[in-house]
Amino acid sequence: MLKNFLKGFVVGSVAGGVGTLLTVPRSGNETREKLARELELATETTLELNTRLTNFKNALQTTQKTAQELIPAFTSGLQQDITEFKFQAQPRVAQIKDQVETLTEHVDAFTNDTLSTTDMPIVSKES
Repeated sequence: MLKNFLKGFVVGSVAGGVGTLLTVPRSGNETREKLARELELATETTLELNTRLTNFKNALQTTQKTAQELIPAFTSGLQQDITEFKFQAQPRVAQIKDQVETLTEHVDAFTNDTLSTTDMPIVSKES
């Protein structure tokens, strides 16, 4: 059974090869030249792709290294700025609270004065 398969395989391969050679639109030399040009183009494209990937990898490593150096310094500076802002804002916040309390007292006093004057009976001049 294996012998029959191999015989059929060989006969089919030879028949396919002969049929292909008879039906190709180019000569063997033209086909080889075209294949060589396409192989050369594929090689150039592969080399260019490898070069670009290497450049990208190097740029990515540089960016990563720069980020590792800059982010801690930026974070530290930002934390220091926040601490300074809080330190500077505390007296202002206390002053604003005092002013709000004073205004609240004035509004309460004004409201009480207004209510006490409206509770008085109105005396007319005619009486």
